[in-house]
Amino acid sequence: MDFSYINFLQKVAKMVAPSGNEKEVLDLWSNEISAYVSDTYSTSLGNVVAVKHGTCDCRKKIMLTAHADEIGLIITYIDNDGFLYFNEIGGIDTNLLPGKVVSIKGINGLIDGVIGVKPVHLQERGNNKQNLSPENLWIDINVKDKEEALEFVQIGCVATLTSDFLVRGSRITGKAMDNRCSLAVLLAVARSLYNVSVDNDIYYVATVQEEIRARGAQTAAFHINPDMCIVLDVTHATDYPSMSPVKDGDIKLGNGGVIAVGPNMDNSISRKLVFTSEEKKIKYQLEAIAGPTGTDANTIQISKEGIPTGLVSIPCRYMHSPVEIVDEEDLKMTTKLLTEFILAFNG
Repeated sequence: MDFSYINFLQKVAKMVAPSGNEKEVLDLWSNEISAYVSDTYSTSLGNVVAVKHGTCDCRKKIMLTAHADEIGLIITYIDNDGFLYFNEIGGIDTNLLPGKVVSIKGINGLIDGVIGVKPVHLQERGNNKQNLSPENLWIDINVKDKEEALEFVQIGCVATLTSDFLVRGSRITGKAMDNRCSLAVLLAVARSLYNVSVDNDIYYVATVQEEIRARGAQTAAFHINPDMCIVLDVTHATDYPSMSPVKDGDIKLGNGGVIAVGPNMDNSISRKLVFTSEEKKIKYQLEAIAGPTGTDANTIQISKEGIPTGLVSIPCRYMHSPVEIVDEEDLKMTTKLLTEFILAFNG
């Protein structure tokens, strides 16, 4: 039976797991990948490491990483009327927030709330935009006062926007596709290599806290000290209105994984990924990035004395929104690329 990317994503997309609160996602991922590797363990910061041991006496360490966290909110204040105030975890466009439903990890489990919005009828005439800084937004959990609110939540509780999980053909829509679609790819790669002998040790790592400057990746790289690393993340698809291929690149859903080139990536690894794609007739796309990539590759590349690092990304529409869209075909093609890339180092 083929690996079901959709089944895995449907389970993890509904989880409330912003940076620092990834455990529920990681527990599921660890349980699923453990069937295909020699060993799994968690680090003190929370990364999950799954290892497939190689057979060569002079084997090297190849690390594949994908971050498990998502953007979210953290409760910072509860007023006397029971309204919750918050700050962002990671990069959130506050224009998306008014009128949205949120799921809060409360004291006794998940609790829903709504982000309040001042009706258009009551806004000042001539003022077309509300002040959408976090201090002017609030969450309403349908309680009478602060005392009742404290029965359900407290300062420090985290939340994420809710979203339906939609599938049409190979297209998947939901929250946290960034970057749980990449966790699905790591599972599929591990499954593909399960009964295959490999020369080198393969480290599959689900990292934490990428959305707040790749903190998990930094510690994972220091701990494992791999000979090379491939970071798996999402990148901006540019195949929808308002995007410019000249300015934003030409990246389409369904056209394959995106191989990044630029100073944050090792040139030889990028070339090897391209060569493997062409040799095995795997569709791929290229993305040129002139500076740091905004991914785990940033910190991994400059860990220890420097780690040769590549970056392969899944095209994603509407990143950092509750309606991110990815294409299952890109997940399949990226799985094949990474599998063949690893096998290319045999013998």
